Amino acid sequence: MLSQVRSARVGVTGVMENLLKIPFLFSAAGAVFHIHSQNAVMVTLLFPGKEFRISHQQMIKAIVNCRTGKNYRYDEDLVIPIVENENEEIEIKDSIVAAMEEYPETSAVLVRNHGIYLWAKTWVKAKIMCEAYDYIFEVAVKMKSNGLDPLKTPSM
Repeated sequence: MLSQVRSARVGVTGVMENLLKIPFLFSAAGAVFHIHSQNAVMVTLLFPGKEFRISHQQMIKAIVNCRTGKNYRYDEDLVIPIVENENEEIEIKDSIVAAMEEYPETSAVLVRNHGIYLWAKTWVKAKIMCEAYDYIFEVAVKMKSNGLDPLKTPSM
């Protein structure tokens, strides 16, 4: 099925529509959001490499692990793949597919200097997760700016 996504011919007018279809093809997605969040952009700048990680944040519990179908626990690591932005949106299609293959637990993919794609079973759950992701990203940006490690377990 993923090879069908990679080989799909996409017209310029259908680029966004086809990018938004990707999560439907290999997850239980019923809704997909694409958001240009400043906090999402900032975490892609503050976290070099191919993933964003954070732990021990209450709002992580609002995010669904696509592999288990259950919400994450407060003390679990939330990992979101980051793909590089391109000049044309269609050019990120293969990167998004590869990220979803490599991170089957993810319900989102960050696009560096651009925003985030996220998905859930319903639009209501996608909206809840969208708000939670933005909150988590904002906390991570503030943690980094104050010299705190978003993955470090808080000491009691």
